[in-house]
Amino acid sequence: MKRNLLEGGPVASARDLVWPGRQTLGQWLAIVGMACGTGYSAWAQTIDANATISSIPVGLNYDYTITLNNTASSTSPIETLWYAWVPGADFLPSSPITVQPPSGWSDAITGGSLGDGYGIEFFTTTTPLNPGNSFIFEFESADTPAQLAGNSPAHPGSPVGTSYVYSGIVSGAAATFVVQPVPEPSSLALLLLGGLLLRQRYRRSS
Repeated sequence: MKRNLLEGGPVASARDLVWPGRQTLGQWLAIVGMACGTGYSAWAQTIDANATISSIPVGLNYDYTITLNNTASSTSPIETLWYAWVPGADFLPSSPITVQPPSGWSDAITGGSLGDGYGIEFFTTTTPLNPGNSFIFEFESADTPAQLAGNSPAHPGSPVGTSYVYSGIVSGAAATFVVQPVPEPSSLALLLLGGLLLRQRYRRSS
């Protein structure tokens, strides 16, 4: 029987699965159980993640901060965040000016071909984002918060913030989501003020 180098346990080969004669029925069923169990373990790895993006004006440009959360319900770490990207399409209106990944991570700006936008791939092989934790990813861009909160000019109907995460380097378990913008302080203040006014009006009417 062969050894599974990833799991450290036995894996059935075709020769091992010969019907009883070389193995007893009990041995044969045990081999099938180990093979199915190993396959299920790899298949069951899942990622439950979400992310938000906030911005600070810097002259004519903006500093953006992405907070990526790998929730406690995940069963897999994250080694790749590909922001503003799905296979075959990049969504940012313009190329980022600078990119700052977390410690232990690297980055690459993708896209830019005719009819396409831009994306940012963040990746690591040494410092994964484990379940129940968060990492910060930063970049500077001329794109406005309104542009990043809308649909991609290059791919109408696709939100700019559509992104992918993977448990490996664009491999393994995967999940996709739209990075959600955090309301600017002025917008949040207006929402709170509106809520207070509505509450006062309700009290007076009652």
